[in-house]
Amino acid sequence: MSEVIVRTPSRLHFALMDLNGSLGRIDGSVGVALERPGFRIRLRKLVHGLSIEGDKAPPFADRIAHIANMMMERFDLGGVEVIVEEIIPPHWGLGSGTQISLALAHGIARLYGVNLSRKETPVLVGRGGTSGIGVAAFYEGGFILDGGHRFPDQKSSYLPSSASKGTSPPPVILRRDFPDEWKLLIVIPPGRHVSGDEEVKLFTSLCPVPLCEVEKLSHIILMEMLPALIERDLDRFGDSIDRIQEVGWKRIEVEAQEEVVRETMRFLKREGALGVGLSSWGPTLYAVSRDPESLFEKTKRFLNSLSGNGICFLAGPNNSGALISG
Repeated sequence: MSEVIVRTPSRLHFALMDLNGSLGRIDGSVGVALERPGFRIRLRKLVHGLSIEGDKAPPFADRIAHIANMMMERFDLGGVEVIVEEIIPPHWGLGSGTQISLALAHGIARLYGVNLSRKETPVLVGRGGTSGIGVAAFYEGGFILDGGHRFPDQKSSYLPSSASKGTSPPPVILRRDFPDEWKLLIVIPPGRHVSGDEEVKLFTSLCPVPLCEVEKLSHIILMEMLPALIERDLDRFGDSIDRIQEVGWKRIEVEAQEEVVRETMRFLKREGALGVGLSSWGPTLYAVSRDPESLFEKTKRFLNSLSGNGICFLAGPNNSGALISG
């Protein structure tokens, strides 16, 4: 095979459920795969070495080099040309790290006829050690609920996925198609990017989360969000999103953002959003509405009034996962 193309979804991360661990598990998360933005990566064989091309590639060059070189060394492969054509912008809270890591590993494996399993690949590229949403979004898309990790024998510390190397992704408890008719308004105000050492410090200094917060969040997810999804009750689904922002680890993530992000959340609610949430650490927000097109137009005007501006767009779910062709 001379060329492989990989297209990935992105993902919204609704919440980490249990950073307490009193039942012998930690993490656990809920989220959904999005049709856009996504990576589109073209891979071609070289006799030897690595070439990274595309004007959108620079923010991911180090990660691409690390994974490509690891694959070539581990499986004794020839060289690879990586052409990055479309991206998920980094540090927006849309899961770019997991998507490009899995896309590269599976794309190179397809290019050279290497058999890589769903079980081994996330561990190989160091993803899924906290949340399983990004990994499951890559493989199958849809609305995803995962069951976290055994604590402390499988995972012994409270750390983000980027710092949880060698830990297998958690089991997927529920995967269900997200309604295509529920268009989501994605809003990226000029907030801050939380990652790296700062993210690790927040996890280690603020965990464990009080058990009562974990119980409240679990109640919202089990008895409001999941039934609303299955019954296609957009009002209750939106209400569950709003409630999630006020409890547990998600409350910490919202409080860690700039005031402009919280101001944007209040604006969206005033303008009729049924629910507004922060994806991961943000600054990406998502909103559900009975009239998403109208809310989109109002939000564009609102963002233009802010110093630093911002962007917004409508996106449907991805209910099938990444596409690897060639």
